[in-house]
Amino acid sequence: MHLISNVAMTWTKKSHQEIKEIVFSALDKNVNYSTKGVLGIPASYLDDKVFNQDDAFLDNAPYISSLIKNPNHIGCHTRGSSESFFSGTQQIERDLIEMCAVDILKGKPMEFDGYVASGGTEANIQAIWIYRNYFVREHNAQLNEITILCSADSHYSMDKAGNLLVLDVHKVPVDLDTREVAEVDVLETIKTAKQQGKKYFIVISNMMTTMFGSVDSVQSYTNALAKEEVEYKLHIDGAYGGFYYPFTEGDTSLNFRNEHITSVTLDAHKMAQAPYGTGIFLIRKGFIQYANTQEASYVEGEDCTLIGSRSGANAVAIWMILTKNGPFGW
Repeated sequence: MHLISNVAMTWTKKSHQEIKEIVFSALDKNVNYSTKGVLGIPASYLDDKVFNQDDAFLDNAPYISSLIKNPNHIGCHTRGSSESFFSGTQQIERDLIEMCAVDILKGKPMEFDGYVASGGTEANIQAIWIYRNYFVREHNAQLNEITILCSADSHYSMDKAGNLLVLDVHKVPVDLDTREVAEVDVLETIKTAKQQGKKYFIVISNMMTTMFGSVDSVQSYTNALAKEEVEYKLHIDGAYGGFYYPFTEGDTSLNFRNEHITSVTLDAHKMAQAPYGTGIFLIRKGFIQYANTQEASYVEGEDCTLIGSRSGANAVAIWMILTKNGPFGW
């Protein structure tokens, strides 16, 4: 297995003691429900008759302590102000997003937004939602002019997104032996979509499919899209392979070095062995605001996420796994 190359200093291995100190320091910077009233804050403390907050083992359990402290990471913390009551663990989430975008997916520092989602399904829908709104606002596109383009082996979240966002889905057939997507089939699928009035394409390329572990050739998509001269945005579904494939392939175009790729889904509760609820959405800056819900006026910094309120402990869990192992212990 290849080690990940050119690792930046954002991601470094830490001892258990270092991890404890960082997490507990972050929790100390969050609002303390025991000493401060929380009415008017998008937060709530856990029922202490059920969730004992005095157990001695919490002193040596930063993740469990994060669960008990129950920080609400509502909103997206990589783009300006957020709820100041949880600034400590929000910084851990920002550090995590930077690790994933820069150290794993080879992007440039400080050029990405993102958040810890409920899973890969949400992260994929988030990407499609953003690009739908982008085409509508920037190109005056009608919904019936926008389509999702993916392979026949893509995750069912593409169909779910099409249903939720009122978009058609066009699927490229795959080779039944290799599960590969051929450029000629992508071309034919695009032509069929264009005949049906589609002008704008939200493209999903797989970094290991759920059922077969197969990896799409992203060039098969980008070459065909260029030949057909259509507007598109390209998302990588790395929910299954995001914490595996980048470490096994030393030279790959499935990362942010590829200028055609705008966003990526990772899913820590698969290969990274994190608790459920630890999907990751990453996107180049300048796009996540297309999912901004300005009506969320009570949320400091507003809300650009699909899920809204979410547990800060999930970000802590992924960050702990990455820093405990380090980039070369993966």
